[in-house]
Amino acid sequence: MKHVIFTGSDANCGDFLVSHWLKSLMDNVDLSNIDIVILDYGLTKEQVSKLKDKGVIVKKCVKDGFPNAIKFRDIANFLSKHKYGQVMTCDAADIIFQSDISGMFEKNKKMLRASCESISVPFEDFLFAGKIKRSEVRKIKETVKGKQMVNMGVLFGPSALFTKLCREVNRILEGNKRWGSDQAAANYVLYKIGFKKIHQKYNFGPTTSNHKFYIKNGIFYLEEGEKIPIVHNVGCVTSFRAVKNFGYGRSRNSVNKSKFLAIRAFQKIMSTVRSGSNKIPSEIIKIRNYLK
Repeated sequence: MKHVIFTGSDANCGDFLVSHWLKSLMDNVDLSNIDIVILDYGLTKEQVSKLKDKGVIVKKCVKDGFPNAIKFRDIANFLSKHKYGQVMTCDAADIIFQSDISGMFEKNKKMLRASCESISVPFEDFLFAGKIKRSEVRKIKETVKGKQMVNMGVLFGPSALFTKLCREVNRILEGNKRWGSDQAAANYVLYKIGFKKIHQKYNFGPTTSNHKFYIKNGIFYLEEGEKIPIVHNVGCVTSFRAVKNFGYGRSRNSVNKSKFLAIRAFQKIMSTVRSGSNKIPSEIIKIRNYLK
């Protein structure tokens, strides 16, 4: 049975989707048994045409919230009408593929699979920004308290279980379709259902992973020299992204070291404060060792 990769985008991120996300995926991943489905939240006609020319399935969707929050509804609807074995969903605006990840569809096939962040952040607080019932929010916060945050930029799972997750997340987010709400709701559902933690290299955030890395000719490598399969230039705003000119190609990607160290310091302080520790100085000193 075929597998499927989902992402969603509007026109603002459409050019990156075509020229970097899709190109890197098609150049590096064996797609012989994988369909690509793009959830269209307002792509231009030119962007849609370029995607379809590459054999991509483009599904027009209603944009009534932040794409990463409403995609769960649209993925569940699509999967209810099409049969697939395994499902992968990932962000479109800040991810590139650097090596073949098709083998991930064949591992731990009965479970949801995702990577967790090294840092601790108050991601569950995003739920209070919307109209979710306080009783629901309290239950979610209790479930995820003290847990590592699952980065929802990349997620694998069997179709039936994936559909179950999407429907439950959509139910929770019905009154809150803003940025960040998907992280909290999906983390809650994942910890409730259960999932397999996978290596951070399958959703590698340069500023959020504890794994050392370096960049050569536009390509991200782990310290040992392994090409990182999926790189995710995480950050809620540009100022929280330390990789300049992020994308796919030899002329892309360089690290602003000052910004990198500042972001890591901020994240370490946040994580340490949330843990109740008083070891902030020693944690900050360690930051300079993260970048080779």
